[in-house]
Amino acid sequence: MELLYRNYDTIYPIMEHCVKSLEATMNDEQCKQLDEQGYLIFKNLLLPSQIEALLARLEELWAEEGDKAGEENYIEPGVRRLANLANKGRIFREVYAQPRVLEVVEAVMGPDMRASMVNARDVLPHTGTQMPFHMDSDKGRVRDEIGYSAATAIWMLDEFTVENGGTAVVPGSHLLGKSPKQVLTDLNASHPDEIIIEGKPGDVFVFNGHCWHAGRPNLTNSHRRALLVHYLRADVPRPENRRQHLDAENAAALSAQDRILLGLDDLQVET
Repeated sequence: MELLYRNYDTIYPIMEHCVKSLEATMNDEQCKQLDEQGYLIFKNLLLPSQIEALLARLEELWAEEGDKAGEENYIEPGVRRLANLANKGRIFREVYAQPRVLEVVEAVMGPDMRASMVNARDVLPHTGTQMPFHMDSDKGRVRDEIGYSAATAIWMLDEFTVENGGTAVVPGSHLLGKSPKQVLTDLNASHPDEIIIEGKPGDVFVFNGHCWHAGRPNLTNSHRRALLVHYLRADVPRPENRRQHLDAENAAALSAQDRILLGLDDLQVET
């Protein structure tokens, strides 16, 4: 089966890539959408009490870290960020190790995955910050002979709307085998095939990291806060700012499975 993609030559046919495990919760329709469109949205994966607790912890961290908030990854003008959250509270485990999300990530890249970044991002009210179209595969890495190498989960802690700059994604763009830089003349311009992801607090947008996507400006009076968990295939090198760094006490409290997921014992090779 081939996906006919407007304006571009499709490099890769859609593969029956979504293989469900014995404990799978994804249905055939979700597998088809993930394969063809490159994303899924899960509703209400967080309870209101969980959202309240997560927001309280994030605001506490933003107050503590001040102007240095997010520097373990990068600081983004006009946006509040936090990084290395796996080391900043057990509360974040319910996000980066959520079973339904991990099932989607495994369907994208296979079981040998790493949660490389666990971040928070808050696009402030009336902030014109707009991300260019990009992929979350490190350094624009395209699908290789093994397959896809990246996936991302965006956990909505505030409502995502068109007006407040919900994520723009180009469905099916993961099938092109090209990065936006290789195709688009203006990475900041709207794409004719883009859709804006909208959702309520507690919803999760999980997508193949090779999909082209971009953040949009927040034109409202309210914040747009989210948790972002980026997953990479275990064989993909992760530089210092693409890893979780845990202190001894927090690392000792992790299960063996969590240590593997966070890649704490991996031998890292800088590229």
